[in-house]
Amino acid sequence: MGKDFHIKIWLPQIGFVYLPCCNNEVTTLNKGFMNTREQLQKGDVRFTVKGITSYRRGDDGEYGDYPKLFKVSKKGDSINVDEFLSITGMNVTKWGPTCVTLYDYNMLGKKTTGKINYKDITILK
Repeated sequence: MGKDFHIKIWLPQIGFVYLPCCNNEVTTLNKGFMNTREQLQKGDVRFTVKGITSYRRGDDGEYGDYPKLFKVSKKGDSINVDEFLSITGMNVTKWGPTCVTLYDYNMLGKKTTGKINYKDITILK
């Protein structure tokens, strides 16, 4: 391996490229993409979570288990299910470094909490 050897790694959800320098240090170059947390915090973003599905009609018109669609509110303070006539959602407690923490109270006052890891999120255009 000479001085010309380098490795490019594309991380689609983060949008960073890691390149070894000539002295074998690794540097990070932001190619103009925000990371997942920053995109979600801006609000008004649709996404799916790996492993969470719902029975609905797909884009092809066929019914089946498809990834459940979620949407962050415009203020970025809640996440809701983005399906026709759905009012299900949870409030954001905090946008942590690795996951978003959510909470909700049911009609009897019981608090429910949950977390979604950023690595499991796929942001939709």
